[in-house]
Amino acid sequence: MYRAKQKIAYVGAVFLALFSVGMAVQAASTPTFNQTINPGTLLTDIMDNTRAPVGSPSVAFGAKTFSFDCQNGGSSSAGTLGTNSQRVYVVNPNAANNGFTLTIAATSGATARWANGGSTSYIDFNDPSGSGCTDGAGDADSTAGQLSMDPSVSTLTTDCSSCTASNVTKGSSGAFNQGTTDSITLLNAAAASDDIWRGYLTGITMAQTIPAEQPADSYSLNMTLTVTAL
Repeated sequence: MYRAKQKIAYVGAVFLALFSVGMAVQAASTPTFNQTINPGTLLTDIMDNTRAPVGSPSVAFGAKTFSFDCQNGGSSSAGTLGTNSQRVYVVNPNAANNGFTLTIAATSGATARWANGGSTSYIDFNDPSGSGCTDGAGDADSTAGQLSMDPSVSTLTTDCSSCTASNVTKGSSGAFNQGTTDSITLLNAAAASDDIWRGYLTGITMAQTIPAEQPADSYSLNMTLTVTAL
């Protein structure tokens, strides 16, 4: 009888243990799933109408004929930054919550110049002397010329389902002036702008003064777009 009681007690203990385990398993049958979405990287790029980055973006200014006179004002060489196939994009994937600015400047800095293929002939892009027609004493080169840009006349297009153009403004017309205006603002997004935003500019007009007696050749100038979180 004593052994039978021991056996019954043992079986009862095992049953209670299994019952307790069963209860624990039932309590863990409702897992909590956790998901983190990190902000992306604020960026600017030149993209086509499929949002594919353009490998070698460029802007062709209108060809000019050699002249013994300076070609400025209405006779300047004109170009357009931002076309349907080369859109000036800013992408803010929840990375800049206080807004951003988009600027453009010469890749090589304020001492850069338009140069021909052999770098033997130049045109300045940031000398305001004589309305861009004469070389000023404010820089170390002996080259005249000035480049102006007007983003205010461009078209701003938002490119995401939830974003708007509210509190995003285009920059004002300006001309490069070495040491004074080394970059030009194309776009401003205030702190109240959408934190998740994607959009692009097209139709930024540009004008380059051509100094008198500028040698006939093909000239190029490299520029860089920069987007900065505020």
